[in-house]
Parts: sequence; C-alpha cells; structure tokens
Amino acid sequence: MRKGWLQFLLAFLLIAVGIILVLENLGVIEKTLYFSWGIIIAACLTIIGLKLWWDRITGNGGSWMAGSFLFIYGVLVLLGKVNVIPFTFGDVLQLWPLLFIYIGFGIFLGGSKPKFRVEVDTNGGDGKAAKKKHKKQHMVIGDHQYTADNWKVEPMELRNVVGDYHFDFTKAFIPEEDTPISVKGWAGDIKMLMPEHLEFRIEAFVKAGNISILGKKTDGINRTVSYETPGYQEATRRLTVAIELKAGDIRVDKV
Repeated sequence: MRKGWLQFLLAFLLIAVGIILVLENLGVIEKTLYFSWGIIIAACLTIIGLKLWWDRITGNGGSWMAGSFLFIYGVLVLLGKVNVIPFTFGDVLQLWPLLFIYIGFGIFLGGSKPKFRVEVDTNGGDGKAAKKKHKKQHMVIGDHQYTADNWKVEPMELRNVVGDYHFDFTKAFIPEEDTPISVKGWAGDIKMLMPEHLEFRIEAFVKAGNISILGKKTDGINRTVSYETPGYQEATRRLTVAIELKAGDIRVDKV
C-alpha cells in the first residue's frame, strides 16, 4: 500500500479510538475498550476491502475478490458487534459459500478476450501527437453524454462499472490527427454517431450482449466486431476506437 493510504488508515484509527473513548467517558456507551477494539478492527477490514475493490475498478491494482470478502466479513462482524445479527470474528468459516460465487464470476468474467491497443500514428508528423496525454476518467456508476455543440475530441481512456455512453461526433470538433478513444465498462450501452466523411476504425468486444456497427450486427457471448472505413489508412483526420464491455450493447451509426 502507498504511504498516503497508510496515513489515512492511521488517522482513521486515531479518530475512531478517540470518539469511542469520549463516548465511554460520557457514559453514552458502556462497553470495554476490548469491545471497542473489536469494532475498530472490523471497521478497518471493511475500509481495506473497499480500498482493494476501488483500486481494482480504477485499474490501480487491488483485487475485487479479496476486497469484497474483507468488506462483507467486516460488515457482518460490525453487525454482530451491535447485536443486529449473531456473527463474530470466529464465524468466518460460515462464509465458505462465497467460493461458489467467486468461481461463478471468474467463469463469467474470465477467459480469453481480445486485447485492444489504441495507438497514435505519428509517421510523417512532427511527433506532437505522441506527447499528447490521454484524458482519463474512472467512474463507478453514471451516464456520460458527449453531445454538446462543437465539443472537442481528444484522446480519452474512459472506465465505468455501470452506465451508458453517448458520443455524437457530428457535433464535435475533430482535430487533424489520429485521435485514440478507449472505453471500457462492466455493464451499460455505448452509442456513437459518426459524420459521413469521417474516417475511423473500431474494435468492439462484448462478453455478453449485442454489437451493431453500421448495420454489421452480432449478439451472444464473447462477440467481437472490427470495422475500418476505406480511407482510414491514408487519412490524417481520423478516430481509432476500442470498446470493451462485460455486458451490454454497442451501437455505431453514420449520418
């Protein structure tokens, strides 16, 4: 873990201990410090689980399996400490059915899948495009609209867990260069509207769902569609798009 995260955890522990001790001294709670430490440990497990899960979502390492287990375990212990359910630290073996859930998700989300790499072609150019940084956006839940008049197209790496994307490139300002766009998500719909004379290439993959690119359709499990306009290779003003979804629909139309 990084230093910032350790500092955050230490700060949380100190704040939690201080609050609990104040409440004990005021007689608000009548528990021993030993009991209070049980709550603190359970809370720390919950927070660490969330951190691991969030790091996995945002592509900064982490583990959704370990994160979700620690989160569930910590929450159950906390509920047991406040007498909501009968659960203690020693009841961890009762969570063994989670193995089936993890195996199921591993089968659904795992397996081989195409690896998309979006590159900017700078041959014959001045190399400025190679130095251009991608706009990165990591969200958990939410919809995203790129439909404003004259919105500026720039290199993008977009990540989402649940949510829809709508791109209207007919209203966009598209620079005279190869602009890479990468969109990844777990569940949602992605729609793109291309102008008539724009050159582009699209690599689309969906684990379970539908893909429709200019009338070229496919649906089912582990579906991939690749499309490239006739003048893409020679064009200086073009889009290079990679889309990857676990579940959902991908649709690209042209007007």
